[in-house]
Amino acid sequence: MAALTTHHFNLDPKQVVIAALGLLDRQLTLGSIPARYSELAFTGGIGDVINVNRESRGIPVQEAGISSPIQNTVKGDSKVLAAASDRPLPAADRRAPNGFIRESRFPVQLTTLAANSTTLSMEQVAFDLRQFGAQVLTKLTRGFAEYFDDTTAAFIKANVTRDGLTADAKKAIGGDVKVSIPAADGTGSNMHERALALRAALVDARMNLNLANVPTSERYLIAGPEVEAILLKDPEFVGVDYSGDANALRRAIVGRIYGFDIVIHNSFGMEMYLFHKSALLLASACPAIPMGAVNGSMQDVNGIATRMLIDYDYGRKADTIGLDTMYGLATVKEDPDYSVRSTLIGEQFVRGLKVSIEETKAGTKS
Repeated sequence: MAALTTHHFNLDPKQVVIAALGLLDRQLTLGSIPARYSELAFTGGIGDVINVNRESRGIPVQEAGISSPIQNTVKGDSKVLAAASDRPLPAADRRAPNGFIRESRFPVQLTTLAANSTTLSMEQVAFDLRQFGAQVLTKLTRGFAEYFDDTTAAFIKANVTRDGLTADAKKAIGGDVKVSIPAADGTGSNMHERALALRAALVDARMNLNLANVPTSERYLIAGPEVEAILLKDPEFVGVDYSGDANALRRAIVGRIYGFDIVIHNSFGMEMYLFHKSALLLASACPAIPMGAVNGSMQDVNGIATRMLIDYDYGRKADTIGLDTMYGLATVKEDPDYSVRSTLIGEQFVRGLKVSIEETKAGTKS
């Protein structure tokens, strides 16, 4: 009996999904910034939550005094030394309390089913398609990359702020930052003045993050093309060329300033958002493979859980290939007992903040 005839792609769904996730990860800019958590064996659905561990900051240290120096029992005689038995025992108990690694959990709700697909007729498969990766897979993953970048941008604009802090908390660790800059007139002094005001605001923002003990590595500054132009016109700004890297996020980083990687995205205007990578979390989970699917696979690569389905439409004599995932975005808040400088901050978002920028006309004051 002759072997069944297959089309010339001979697709392995598992390998295709792994390749798709690899392509997606390299195409993401803003969508690549949030920390990731994923589950392949998730049995809930959209609207359910995934409980994610929140890392403990550290186990407190207890202070205790040590015994006083041993005194020479014979006063004035330098040849007679004190005996070890003369050292007094400590008066108080010096046993340190047992600390506990408090990795508390917080829920991330799965709010969205993101999916795309394409239908390939038998004529396209037979006559038009020669490279599945270049002609089909990259288009599916590119659509996901654009979607996650735009979705992450909207989430940053709505959630990266310290507006929710109390007055006492803002006094202890600072809040959002506001800055006024003169309107552009094209002169060199004006360019310098505009950039200087932004740099001063960034120093204040950096201080507020430092006060909250936000890690100094993996910090990002997200802004729009208008802010980028102001910084690039500043003679003191030093850009970093990452053009030799194939990673989309790395290519989007136009430089570093005061410890922040600057990422530019068209979704932003005259505003800046500064945060640590751990400030945002993308949680994803795979829906189960449906019973009616011809073929499918669920994979997790670099923290993104994605499902690929292959089905066949007998009426149209066509293959349908699609990618989907369930996901939710969340900001990471601190533990309820988190405090700074004896001020209780509590379960609040402190790992990022917003810098609002206002342009003023010549001769006016903000």
